[in-house]
Amino acid sequence: MMSFRRGFPFFIFSILFLAASCGPAEKDRNETATASGGITDALGRTVQLNQPVNRVVTISPGATEIVVAAGGLSKLVGVSNVDNYPDAIGQLPRFSVLPMDFEAIVALVPDLVIASSQVNDPQNVKVFDALNIKVFFLDGTTWNSVSESIATAGALLDTDSVATASKASLQADVDRLISITKHVPKRPTAIFLISEITSYSFGKGSYVQDLLAWAGVESATATIGTNAPLSDEWVLMEDPEIIFGTFGDDFEASDLIKHHPTWSDLKAIKSGSVFSIPQNLILRPGPRNVDAAYLMAGKAHPELLRDLFPTL
Repeated sequence: MMSFRRGFPFFIFSILFLAASCGPAEKDRNETATASGGITDALGRTVQLNQPVNRVVTISPGATEIVVAAGGLSKLVGVSNVDNYPDAIGQLPRFSVLPMDFEAIVALVPDLVIASSQVNDPQNVKVFDALNIKVFFLDGTTWNSVSESIATAGALLDTDSVATASKASLQADVDRLISITKHVPKRPTAIFLISEITSYSFGKGSYVQDLLAWAGVESATATIGTNAPLSDEWVLMEDPEIIFGTFGDDFEASDLIKHHPTWSDLKAIKSGSVFSIPQNLILRPGPRNVDAAYLMAGKAHPELLRDLFPTL
């Protein structure tokens, strides 16, 4: 996938992801250093590192991408069997995460395991504790927490300068997109679905809501309290003007109608405004979420972004 943004060199467990992030949106829990030198993770645990972290294992693709953005690529010694980005991780040892292959992780002798609060099971902490392996959960609830997780990874891995630069570059790209889409005369209503079959969507407080806002659309699910499947009746009542989703490369709007025949008269269907977004850009809380926002903006407002990104 090409990068849609200037200045940024860059089916995870879809249902598992949504199940892990269901429930009322929580306040950003930006991981912060404590007075004792420990760092508090997304689960509210203070993780005390008694030695430099030189061997890192990540157990979710989003965590891997955050570690790389923070400058920790050289410290990675193992990643999950569903990781596929960036290319530089291609030769690293892999292990199963569903179910979690703890034995394979132990064999990698990590100084630290880094997980995602949006994907990984918090109960795994008990197993890692029993194995005397440090584990840290990064927060991916909102975009702010994703961004702060890059800084936190830098603090954990002693790569603060790279992490700070990456975070600043991402924020500059976000600000640039916001400055473009703020001029749209009318924000079309939109919904985002992770599948053409189940109609799962993202509710209030999710980082995906941030991406949709940057893209210059009015999210129809912005006030829904949880990430959950949408009923066909609810979608009909909302009648969105745009439907985004992680539908796959060979998706056609007619595929959506096969599973939801009553949607044939939706504004989005009639106008051909149904767009598939690469799942790895948006279902992994991480740096490439900004790419997803640019892509959605380009689909929703091609007249605004065509000069900047003629391939959109």
